[in-house]
Amino acid sequence: MPATHADLFALTTDQIDMVFPLAREADSQLSLDRWRKFAEPRVVNDPSERRLSGVLLASRNSHIRGLAAYDVSEAIGPDRVLKASHVVIVDRTRERHLEMDLLGGLLRIAETAECMRVCAELPSSSRWLHTRWSDPGGRVFRLPVECFALPDTEKHPPATDVVNFRPRN
Repeated sequence: MPATHADLFALTTDQIDMVFPLAREADSQLSLDRWRKFAEPRVVNDPSERRLSGVLLASRNSHIRGLAAYDVSEAIGPDRVLKASHVVIVDRTRERHLEMDLLGGLLRIAETAECMRVCAELPSSSRWLHTRWSDPGGRVFRLPVECFALPDTEKHPPATDVVNFRPRN
């Protein structure tokens, strides 16, 4: 019987190379070496460890079908935000369950880190999530969720690897 909900877990060292094809869906210019440099500091050794950065994986039927990297800003109080990047979901057959499970995992991490909102940078392959995740007023989800569409890297190469999110008014 196929699972309807995704299992969420943190990236481990032995999974870095395995999930590279997923990460590359978010950035077609991403090299394996650049992905390793990005992912290695985000690996969790102890699953109960609370981290300010990481990579959340989503699997269904023992196959990894989604990922989202995240960083919690160092600000304290109303400016504290969880920034999600490299958001990719490849299971389009049951995407509705997977996308909400992945967002739910990000929201739980944000709440634990006492963030006031979630900002998600969506690559061109994940722009469809904008209409499903965007909730800047915080009326649908537990926290406000702001989505930003990244330019297509093939048409417009990024100037840097870091996206600066606009401050909340």
